[in-house]
Amino acid sequence: MLQANTTLSNPHGVMPREAARSAAWRVPLAEAQALSRQAIFSGLVVLAFLNGSAEKIYKSVLRDGWVDAALNTFDVSAILWFAGAVAALQLWNAVPAEPRSRTDLAVAVAAVVLILLPVPVLGWLAIALMGAYLIRSSPAESSLRRAGVLAFALSVPLFWARLLFATFSDLILRLDAKLVGWVIGTSVNDNVVPFADGSGVMFIAPSCSSMSNLSLAFLCAATFVNLQTGDWSRKAMLWTLLACLAVIALNVTRISLIGLFPASYDLLHGPIGAGVFGWLTVATIFLICLHGIRNDATRLA
Repeated sequence: MLQANTTLSNPHGVMPREAARSAAWRVPLAEAQALSRQAIFSGLVVLAFLNGSAEKIYKSVLRDGWVDAALNTFDVSAILWFAGAVAALQLWNAVPAEPRSRTDLAVAVAAVVLILLPVPVLGWLAIALMGAYLIRSSPAESSLRRAGVLAFALSVPLFWARLLFATFSDLILRLDAKLVGWVIGTSVNDNVVPFADGSGVMFIAPSCSSMSNLSLAFLCAATFVNLQTGDWSRKAMLWTLLACLAVIALNVTRISLIGLFPASYDLLHGPIGAGVFGWLTVATIFLICLHGIRNDATRLA
């Protein structure tokens, strides 16, 4: 009876308003369901990244204003912004589309809890958790697994390198000091380096260590490898090593210049010196990875 009445009341085959509305929603809902796994983790990576960077962004804008803060990438390395954007886009565009599972939702909820806790470093741990889960749960050679690898690599400078530095900070700072002392020709004591003219000493602080930039070199290389085949060839590893050596050389050069010219300490160690060497380091890392890894013979067609 219902079918007969509907047919009679719609002689031209016009769909009732309620049915039309239901049909209009049915296709996008089906598409959202198919893409939901990618969308969930892509959105959470963006949320975790912005939440972990929020304090630096806020302080840089408050200190320098929007324009200068933007020019300094809000005190967050341009390589981190680049790798974060690539990771989020790869997660969003990963194929084939896979519907979400209960385990996906459980991992997503755990990530949200870590992100919302008022400890920024836990947001970086959430990215590592999601990356490791996607690596473990996605088919080998799939684009979603490769996106998971990049997400986990994103957590290296943001979480694992910091953990490594906290554990071995004394050894790392002594190595930095040894290199600087060797260049300027003075005898060091732990992380204390005398000036070349004997007028005083300088302390190699954690913020002056090469460790953070080494992790950025690895992340940049991992991003380019991921954009090519996803496989670390011997050539890619050699170019990554070259980028790491260049980072150490630039950092040691800056500190050595301070040791050689202590009168220029404010210039070399202040905002101008930090900005120049910071952008020089980023450009060096990016160009080495772009030239070496992007042109790797194993590049996908």
